[in-house]
Amino acid sequence: MEKILSTSEGSVNTNLIGDVDGENIIVLLPGINGSAEYFNEIIPYLKDKYTVVALDLLGQGKSTKTKNEHYTIDSEAWNLLEAMARLKITRKLVVFGYGVGGLVAVNMAELRGFTISKLILLNTPANENYAAMDASSSVASIPLIGKLAKSPVKASLYFDKGFDRNSLKNPKVVDEAANMVDHKTVKKFEKMATDYLEEKALNKRLRAVKIPTLAMYSDGDQVLTEKGVKDAKATIGRVPDLKLEDIKGTGHLAMMEKPEEIAKKIIEFDETTVKTEEE
Repeated sequence: MEKILSTSEGSVNTNLIGDVDGENIIVLLPGINGSAEYFNEIIPYLKDKYTVVALDLLGQGKSTKTKNEHYTIDSEAWNLLEAMARLKITRKLVVFGYGVGGLVAVNMAELRGFTISKLILLNTPANENYAAMDASSSVASIPLIGKLAKSPVKASLYFDKGFDRNSLKNPKVVDEAANMVDHKTVKKFEKMATDYLEEKALNKRLRAVKIPTLAMYSDGDQVLTEKGVKDAKATIGRVPDLKLEDIKGTGHLAMMEKPEEIAKKIIEFDETTVKTEEE
């Protein structure tokens, strides 16, 4: 069920599957230029275990822009927490974010860590050198990022080179999501991710929140790139309560390419991992 929820900075689009009073709840956050529809492939593999809440960040998808058109990781995280409160979902949450959406997930934990039991990151940058990769890599460096839908070649960079997008429920989902974000907003998104990691790298943030974290990285990620993946794994690899997983044969949007595999890894991690101090 889709619902637009008013927050202090705008209106957040939410897609709720299941009972808000359910025991297990997972929150799904897209990255830059994405939308809640990015999770349509994986939701069928999660809904038997979890109540699923997929959200659009402010400025993209079906959410509105911020009232002052000022975007930071902090403001995005606060507004998503507000939206969850509007749904009366404030219990222990598993929060999954891919790309820069992973940074928003971590910031949600920084702001209200007592509401979050697990963090799941997919192809999330760890340092400022790669923070803008979701918006300004080989995809966004090409002019007219807001017109991504008009060039299937650019959209294909979100996937592994051998992946057939026609196998998706909506082969144009990346194109459509990108076209819902204007160029001016994309530039602000790019800056918010860089600013966040310039202030403090991901490893230091994860050490501070002390929440069990699963960080997955794809071997065919053309957006974060091989160097960005290597940097991220080296940066956060020694964080306590963090597990690294390699996802073979997938690109930046691995949850679309291998949704069942990603869902199984999420569920297994959630069911078998607890905070060190709770053991």
